[in-house]
Amino acid sequence: MKIAQIIGTFPPLHGGMGYICFHNSMQLAKRDHDVTVFTLNYGRTVYETDPEEFQIVRLKTPVKYGDAGMVPQLYRMLDSFDIIHLHYPFFGAAEYVYLAHLFKKKNYFLTYHMDVFGDTKLKKLVITGYEPLLTKRIVNSSQGICSPGNEYLKSTKAGAFIPWSKVTTVGYGGVDVKRYMPREKEKHLIQKHGLENKTVALFVGNLIPFKGLHILIDVIAEIEDETLVLLVVGGGYSEALYKKQAEEREVIKRVIFAGPQFPDKELPAYYNLCDFLVLPSTHSESFGLVVIEAMASGKPVIVSALPGPSQLVNHGVDGLITKIGSRTDLKNSILFMAEDQSRCEKMGELARKKVVGKYTWEKIGEELECEFKRIVCL
Repeated sequence: MKIAQIIGTFPPLHGGMGYICFHNSMQLAKRDHDVTVFTLNYGRTVYETDPEEFQIVRLKTPVKYGDAGMVPQLYRMLDSFDIIHLHYPFFGAAEYVYLAHLFKKKNYFLTYHMDVFGDTKLKKLVITGYEPLLTKRIVNSSQGICSPGNEYLKSTKAGAFIPWSKVTTVGYGGVDVKRYMPREKEKHLIQKHGLENKTVALFVGNLIPFKGLHILIDVIAEIEDETLVLLVVGGGYSEALYKKQAEEREVIKRVIFAGPQFPDKELPAYYNLCDFLVLPSTHSESFGLVVIEAMASGKPVIVSALPGPSQLVNHGVDGLITKIGSRTDLKNSILFMAEDQSRCEKMGELARKKVVGKYTWEKIGEELECEFKRIVCL
């Protein structure tokens, strides 16, 4: 099959949607399909990390807004493809996929990654008008729908008009279980971050408010055990605020900011430094790739009871699920993990077993291939 992948952000830009699209494309290419990724041009002239397995077309846009942009040229570029995989939202491109379906009878499969919320009054106004007018049509006209999970999909703004007969069992997020796996801790990283004889809680993610890092820092400050430290992996515009918070709570020596780490470099090793992962998101967390990366590394996880992350965890078996925004619940969960290392390790073994059986990119690639073949035959 000749397959078009439509995505707003794509490596080398970092983000969950682009990461998923990359692995979808790689797995389909490995199955001898002709894959082309259409994404935005980010103004670079060299992309050294581009793979050889599939083609990437970076589209210039006269109008860019956030991670999206108008790409009317996409409409004519889709003519030769057997199937289109639209990663939604991508405002400025999704509309042309819909038009290609309407006027050229092009079939498309849609992955609904997340809702969009404007951060200004103008953006909120535009989104309020856009969604009932176009989102509903774009979603309903697809020939198959994938999402982080049905419970999450029900909770989205699209939940009220999702055609559930089109929702598939195709997996959403995966992990490279050969890259993320249990291994010995890197001694140079232990020394670098002062982790000798420490119990390490790990946070991985962009340092933005909805990830709940501010709650986690408060909880660490409430726990007086000096051997318990929080290792923070990630970057973002709120980093300075979190460092200030750690200083004010007098735990700056126990909250270690390691900066962003990349999947093809040292990120897998950072998972192996910890005893357990904590993702205390308060909203907008549709899945949680970091959760299955940690589990693949043989680590148990603590997540909040959002539909996305909580679906990945069997409470009390391979991780713990806490009340959203509850400092008390989060504190008790961290203490539960920290007080018994052997129990923590056993939960991590079960976490690894689950991911290997259910969340590999190879399995998701096989499911996508079957679904695309079904759609092409319609």
